[in-house]
Amino acid sequence: MRKILSVILVGFSTFVVLTLVRDSEKILPMRQIKQLTQSYESCPQPFIFLMPVDMYKVTSILYPGQYRGGEYKPHGGFRFDHSRPDEITVIAPYDAEVIAGARYPADTGELQYTFDFAHPCGMRYRFGHLLTLSPKFQKIAENFPLPKGLDSRTTEVYPPIKVKQGEIIATAVGLTRGGPNALGGLNTFLDWGVYDYRQKNKSSKDPAWTAKHSYEIEQYAVCWFNWISSEDRVKVLSLPSSDYQSGKSSDYCK
Repeated sequence: MRKILSVILVGFSTFVVLTLVRDSEKILPMRQIKQLTQSYESCPQPFIFLMPVDMYKVTSILYPGQYRGGEYKPHGGFRFDHSRPDEITVIAPYDAEVIAGARYPADTGELQYTFDFAHPCGMRYRFGHLLTLSPKFQKIAENFPLPKGLDSRTTEVYPPIKVKQGEIIATAVGLTRGGPNALGGLNTFLDWGVYDYRQKNKSSKDPAWTAKHSYEIEQYAVCWFNWISSEDRVKVLSLPSSDYQSGKSSDYCK
């Protein structure tokens, strides 16, 4: 039991460090902000997202809207401590358009990819720490500049490229090197943030909170637990938190 607990804690701490180093969540091209906030179509009713990953492979959940590693993180995510990076496939949770993305080298030398997606009704989502992309997304990513340092700012994709619900985005996530020895050096995880640009979130109604969270993306981030099926929500809530410090505390998930 002690050995299992040690593995879990090591995995959690590694995940926190990586998300601290790579934080593009607060950066969004201003052109896209203006486009998203000008006019919207009606959102589908009901608007239920497919889970972007196989929930049976998820070992813990990273809650959106919490402090991790000393910084505020509006996005959530998943850990897969029993899987290799190439055993995880990421699919589009709903119809959208690719509007921005980035590629950057991790400390291990492996390239990591980020993509921003927007639905015409004002919803947006972002995946981070993608490792191996599908051919369509690899072609898109090759147009992103490759920074020399720890710079994960996104680049606009224009014109936007359509993606259908269920379409494969990536066939591997996280890192194959640099993870805890207890997990064979693997660090298999995925960031997922969801943002509702139709209105600011409830947390932003508190002036004291807004004074600490001035980035627009923090004020439009939502709890994606509320946008999935009831069956998937039960599964998500039954899993432990990926962060041993903040646990399941969240400004967005109440």
